[in-house]
Amino acid sequence: MNSQIDVVSHYKKLIDTDPSITPAIAAIESLVAALTAQPLTTITETLTLLATTSSELLASQSNPIPLSAGTELLQRYIITSFQQNPNTTSADFTTLRRQLIQNSKLFISRTKSARSKIAQHALPFIRDNATTVITYGSSRVIDAILSLTAESRRFFHVIFVDPSSGQESSDTSLSQSTNRLLSLGIPVATVPLAALSHTIATIRPSTGKITSSSLILLLGAEAVLENGAAISNIGSRLVSTIARDASIPVYFAVESYKFTRQFPLNYSDSDLQTWVPSRMSLTFRTGLESDEKSQMSFDISAAGGKRSAQGDGIVDITPPELINALITENGTITADAVAEELIKLWF
Repeated sequence: MNSQIDVVSHYKKLIDTDPSITPAIAAIESLVAALTAQPLTTITETLTLLATTSSELLASQSNPIPLSAGTELLQRYIITSFQQNPNTTSADFTTLRRQLIQNSKLFISRTKSARSKIAQHALPFIRDNATTVITYGSSRVIDAILSLTAESRRFFHVIFVDPSSGQESSDTSLSQSTNRLLSLGIPVATVPLAALSHTIATIRPSTGKITSSSLILLLGAEAVLENGAAISNIGSRLVSTIARDASIPVYFAVESYKFTRQFPLNYSDSDLQTWVPSRMSLTFRTGLESDEKSQMSFDISAAGGKRSAQGDGIVDITPPELINALITENGTITADAVAEELIKLWF
């Protein structure tokens, strides 16, 4: 097995070189590359390599949640394929292995089209000259929705809520999103998170045809749990709570391969501590320190969509009772339907 590849380095390269790729798909591609590079001859060798490389990849991430849905899905697919061929001989295994790799690559190519399908399903939620979209930070799938809607010659307004909380934003993705919409003739406003409630309360028809009843909140997600709760950038739960209190519908746009078989206990840090080993830490000042160590160990401006190959984004959980619907490539579903979708996917 001299042809073994470094799955972590392969994943990092995919993330660094392809801005459009999601962590889950990059993880699947990395695992498929590892399987392709190894001259495996038995089912046991294949499953062992898959489990080892998956664990290695997840352990390299400070936030492994976005990757875990992809690695679990690939492992389930391969295990199911082997179960359907329990008496595979050595000669047959070579053919089966080749088919598995080809089908895995086909799955990857199909999932990459999910974003455009989600954008199509989201079109009915953005009415021409009658809708204002509120979104938080930056998201690839939200960018796809807004761009397609604008290219469909629909006129609407967009309010970007900036996670930097009024400081100078370091999120270049957010700037790129606003500039793209402006180039398409879509009016854009950017407000700090702290001003969102005030912004909603003071919207008046004088700003065009914007009224409070025309507002929707549209968010992306890194993963969706079994009960329909969404894991997304930190602050998403707060934004969703503000929107729900103002009777604004909350929609999460997310690819179905991000559905994961994990169930939260109380939507608190105890759940995230279990799934995300590296978490935000809070240190209190005593007045005795002369250095700058008594600070939160993360930059809130980095929580609104920026990403790295180490998965440094801090996340929180938005419970299903705050979510009106999930927009996926297979259509629009309620949060309650996620468990049923997972059953279809896994069994």
